[in-house]
This record gives sequence, structure tokens and C-alpha cells, in this order.
Amino acid sequence: MKKLIGYFLLILSLVTTEMLSAQDSMAGKKRGIIPDYVNFQLAGNIGGISIGAGYYLNPVHNLCLDGVYGYAPAFRTGRAIHNLVLRFTYYPYTFDLPRNYKLRPLMSLAISKQIADNDRTFSRLPKHFPEGYYAPNAFRLHFDLGMALKRELSKPGFIKAIELYANTTTNEMYVTYLFRSKTVNITDIFSLTIGFNLYLFD
Repeated sequence: MKKLIGYFLLILSLVTTEMLSAQDSMAGKKRGIIPDYVNFQLAGNIGGISIGAGYYLNPVHNLCLDGVYGYAPAFRTGRAIHNLVLRFTYYPYTFDLPRNYKLRPLMSLAISKQIADNDRTFSRLPKHFPEGYYAPNAFRLHFDLGMALKRELSKPGFIKAIELYANTTTNEMYVTYLFRSKTVNITDIFSLTIGFNLYLFD
């Protein structure tokens, strides 16, 4: 598990280094594995704080793919928790506003792999549990709905645009609780996340 986290952080470090070293030569052309944008987020069921990088998947840039690393420190969760996340985001419409602002509703679908230093997180049911006693809980399927406010910079340099967003998020485990428990209400399964994207390419 530690090796997996190490490899992920190494790749993220290489991407960041490549971005900074290529700053002067990125005028209008993407090179190598440099992402279209970088992402920073607070909360959202993937850690207290997360950082990621994303790519456009279509020419109109309304479908994106993010790779994200999320971290929840031990003082908040008892044990440190790491999350590796693959997230698809779709912007169905863009509302043009004055002063280069754009308002964009969004929806996201993500899958995460949780890595925790305890015996309560597992991808396969441990042998000491009877078959079917617990469902594997290391993987999560996440659903987000939200709104983003993007501002294209009037004098773009290395950063072409900045986008702030707020989402309401849930996952398949919480949805299961909603249908199986009489004490869980629909408002109990959602939480709020906020974050921002820094766009490096138009």
C-alpha cells in the first residue's frame, strides 16, 4: 500500500515539475503529460484535502477526467486515510456572464480506492469474517452535483482561467443506508465540498 501511495505522489511530483519547467514554452501547445488544469479541494468524501490534475476529453471542453489524491489526517479520523480517485466531470451548459465570468452547472461520477492503516478497510473480505458478513469497503462510487464559477483572465499567462466550485456529494454506501435504514433521511447522505481549478490551457 505504501509503495502505491509513493508511486502516485512521485507521478504527481513529476507532473508538477514538468509544468513549472515548461512554463515559458507552453504558449499555445500542450506537451507530454502536462494536464489541462490542476485541482484543489476541501472535503467531499475523498479526504479532508485533495489535489489532482485533469484533462479535457472532447473539443468543447465540457467533459473532463481527473486523477486525484485525497488525504484525511489521523487527528480527524483516528488513522490516516489516503484516497486515489478517478473522476469524470460533465458540464451540460455554460451561462456567459459579464467580465469574462462563466457559470456552469456540473455533475461528476468518480470511483475511489481508500487506503487506511487499519483492519476495517478492505478490498476483499478477510478470512476471519463469515462469507457475506461485510461488503468490501475500500472502493467507493461517488456522485456529485454542483455549480462552478469560472473566470477567464484578461491577460492570461501561465494560468489561463480560475474556477471556483461547490458540490453536494454522496456515494453508493450512503445511498444503500438510505434504503435499508429507517433512521437515515435523504439529507443525511449528502455533504458539501468546495474547491477550485487552475486552467493551464484554453
